[in-house]
Amino acid sequence: MLKDLYRRGKSLLSRPLTLLLVPPKGVKTKSFSMPFWLVVCFSLIVFILIAGCSWSYYSAWKARSDQRELAKLRKVNQQHQEELVSLRQDAVEAKTYLEEVRGLDQRVREKVGIEEKTKSYSSRSASTSTKTPRYYFWKSYSKEELLTPLDVSQSIAEVSSESVEARQTLKSLEKDIDAHFAYLASLPDHWPVNGRMTSPFGNRKSPFGGGSIEFHDGIDLAADYGEPVSAAADGVVVYTGYRGGYGRTVIISHSLSGYKTSYCHLSKSLVKHGERVSKGQKIALAGSTGRSTGPHLHFIVEKDGVLLDPLSILN
Repeated sequence: MLKDLYRRGKSLLSRPLTLLLVPPKGVKTKSFSMPFWLVVCFSLIVFILIAGCSWSYYSAWKARSDQRELAKLRKVNQQHQEELVSLRQDAVEAKTYLEEVRGLDQRVREKVGIEEKTKSYSSRSASTSTKTPRYYFWKSYSKEELLTPLDVSQSIAEVSSESVEARQTLKSLEKDIDAHFAYLASLPDHWPVNGRMTSPFGNRKSPFGGGSIEFHDGIDLAADYGEPVSAAADGVVVYTGYRGGYGRTVIISHSLSGYKTSYCHLSKSLVKHGERVSKGQKIALAGSTGRSTGPHLHFIVEKDGVLLDPLSILN
């Protein structure tokens, strides 16, 4: 059977193939004959050439396309690198800003005199600023060692963490300053009237004659009858009424600072018991009630129950 197929194939390939050319009318017809195997070989060669040219063209087109795509990817990658570098720089600047905020916090505390809080804050700030950074903010990257999104995200994470700490610290500073100013407002350093001092604190000769020596538990300030008397500090009125030799009296407790002030010989009280008053607020009118030689204000200052010379606070 194989021999038979071989003979048939050989016979087919050896047959002549005639090509007939029919020219226009009046011209002799021409014919060409060639073996069938030669036509087959020629056809295969033509097919191979066409296939080779097509593959070469496709390969060249694919290479150009890949080059364009690679160029685009390089451009995008460069843009991403620039964005990463910019983000990292923003993180570095934010870290520097946070350090400036810490320094400002420290200076503000020192200026307002919050010493104890300053010490605790300084230790906290020092522990934060001297620790080894986890994400190496100040590391420089070469061209061969490109930044990665993880590098930047870690840097931003550290800044975010320190931002939360700085915010909490500034909140604490705000509370400390509020408390400090509240304490200053409760110090009785405001002169209740503008008159001069007519009698000091301590032992003195009795103004009622007889030459006896008596202890004067406050200072006397000159004031016209009905002249406004103001609170020496923020506080709460704990007494208003008539007290023996002191006459009409208003007593204010300044609990934040531990002081208590008394305003005596008044003609009229303008506040009531339990009322909260502010430094400089008008609380009474000067007079000459009680044991008095004339219109004036008798001003008393106590600190935790101990009598003090009011001038030591007013001055």
